Amino acid sequence: MKKRLFLFTTLITFAGLLAFFAASVYMTYTNNMNNAKSSVMEIAQIYAGLYNNETDLSWFVRVGNDTRVTVISPDGAVLADSRPLDLEVTVNHLTRPEVQAARDGSPTAYVRYSESLGVDFIYYALKHETDSGYVYIRAAIPVAQINAYLFQSLPLLILLFFIIVFFCLLLSQGMIKKTIKPFESVESKLRLLSSGKYVSEPVAKSYEEIDIITKSIDEIAQILQGSFDSLREEKNKVEYILNNIGDGIFAVNESKNITMINSAALDIFDAKPDITNKNASYLFHDNILTAAIDDCVTHEQSAFVEFAFQGRIYLVTVKRLPETKITMVVLSDITDSRESEKRREEFFANASHELKTPLTAIKGFNELTAINNKDENINKYIESITRETDRMLSLIGDMLKLSELENAQITNLVPVSLATVTNEVCETLSAAINEKSITINIIGDGTIKAKQEHVYELIKNLVENAVRYNDQNGKISVTIESNKRNTWLYVFDDGIGISPGEQTRIFERFYRVEKSRSQRGGGTGLGLSIVKHICALYGWKLSLKSKLGVGTEITVTFVN
Repeated sequence: MKKRLFLFTTLITFAGLLAFFAASVYMTYTNNMNNAKSSVMEIAQIYAGLYNNETDLSWFVRVGNDTRVTVISPDGAVLADSRPLDLEVTVNHLTRPEVQAARDGSPTAYVRYSESLGVDFIYYALKHETDSGYVYIRAAIPVAQINAYLFQSLPLLILLFFIIVFFCLLLSQGMIKKTIKPFESVESKLRLLSSGKYVSEPVAKSYEEIDIITKSIDEIAQILQGSFDSLREEKNKVEYILNNIGDGIFAVNESKNITMINSAALDIFDAKPDITNKNASYLFHDNILTAAIDDCVTHEQSAFVEFAFQGRIYLVTVKRLPETKITMVVLSDITDSRESEKRREEFFANASHELKTPLTAIKGFNELTAINNKDENINKYIESITRETDRMLSLIGDMLKLSELENAQITNLVPVSLATVTNEVCETLSAAINEKSITINIIGDGTIKAKQEHVYELIKNLVENAVRYNDQNGKISVTIESNKRNTWLYVFDDGIGISPGEQTRIFERFYRVEKSRSQRGGGTGLGLSIVKHICALYGWKLSLKSKLGVGTEITVTFVN
C-alpha cells in the first residue's frame, strides 16, 4: 500500500507540476507577446508623431535595432523601409491586415509571416494625416526576439520545476509515512490477532478521519480477539470431549475427505492423525458403509448400518450436519451387547426347549390321571393342572416363535391373501369369539408376498388380542385396503382401550394392559411382541390408535 500510494502521489504531483510548468511557459510567452505588441504600438505612435511633409524618409526609417519601420503611401506603395528592400518590386501593402485595420480606423497588432524577409513579425500600422494628405506609418518587431526572451528564462523555469518536484516528493513521502503509520500499527495488531497474541495498545495519532478509522479497526480487533479466545476455548472443550468419548467419530466433506477424526476412531482403524484431509477409503473398504456415506453426502440421507471390522461389530450412524456440507460418522461398539444378546437368545431357546419336554410329560400324565380318576374331589386339581400346563406350553411356544423370528431369513416368499388368512384365524378362535358373543366383520382383501405362517401368526395375535380385551357382545372389524404401492390391514375393536401412558409399552415382551384379564384369557404377554418382530423382519409399518373405554385400532402397512 505504501509503495502504491507513493507512486500515485508522485504521478499526481508530477502531472500537476508539469501542467503548472506548461501553463507558466504559456503565460510567460503570452505576456511577452503582449508586451511586444504594446512596444510596437508605442514605436508606431512615436514615429507617426515625428513624420511631416518635409521629413527625410531615408533618415526617418533609420533604426539601430531589430525594429522595422515602414512608410506606406495611400495607394499601398512602400515609400521607405528600415530594411533593405527593392521598392520597385514590392507588393502593394494595402492588402496587409494591419494596413487595412489602420485604414478602417481600428489599428490592431498582427502576428504574421513576412514574405519579403522570410520571418514572423508583430505588425502595427497607423494612418497619419499630413498637410498634403496622409501616409501609413508601420512598425514591426520580429517574433524571434520574443522567443529569445522565453528561451533565456526557460532553463531557470526547468530548474525551478525539478526543485519543486523534489521537495514535493519529500513532503509527500513524509505525509505518506505519517498517514500509513497508524495502519501499520493496526496491521501489526491484526497479525498478532491471527496468531492469538493480540495486545491492546494505543494507536499512533495521525489525521482525525484516519484516527477514527484506525480506532474502529482496533476496537473490532479487540472484539475479534475475545471471540477467538471463546472459540478456542470451546474448540478445546469439544476436542477434549471428542477424544475422550468411547465412540469413534469422524467427519467427511462433500469430496468424502476426512475433515476431523477423534482418538477412538483412530484406535478403531489403527490410523495416524495425518489421515486428516485424506479420502475415507484410506480407513476402510466396506461396501455397505461406503454406500451409506455416499448416499448421505449426495442425497443427505441418514443411515444406520452395522460394520464388522477386525473382529468387532459397530453400529454406525451416518448423518448430515444441518445447513452444512459435513457428514458425521459415529461408530458405537456393540460387540459385547451382541454377544450377550446371542447368549441370551441361545439360553432363551434352550430353556424353552428344555421346559417344553417335562411340561408335555406333565400334561400327558395329568390326562391319564383324569381318565383313571374316580374321585370327583380331585377333578378340580386335575383341571387346574391342565389349565396351567396349557398356559405354560402356550408361553413356551410363543417364546420359541420369538426366538425363531429373531433369526429368521426372508426367503421363499409366496402370495398370501389377507382375507383368507383372517377367515382361518377366526375359525381357530371361534370358541373364544362365541364365548363372548363377539361380532367380527372382514372387509376387503389384499395380497402380499410373505411366508404364510408369518402372516397367519401376525393376524392371529392381533385378532386374539382384540377378542381378549373386548367386552361381552363386542364388535371387531378387520379392514383390508390395497393399491399398487401399499396394502393396509386395520384391526379395530370396541373394547377396554389403552391409556396413553401404556400405548408405548404394549409391544414389549410380557407387558399386559390388564394382567388379570390376560391371565384369565390365557394370554402370555408376547402376542404383540411377536407382531412387532414380524413387521420388523419384513420392514412393515406398525401403528396404534386407542382411547380408554372406547376401543383400539392397530394398523399394519405392507409395502408392496
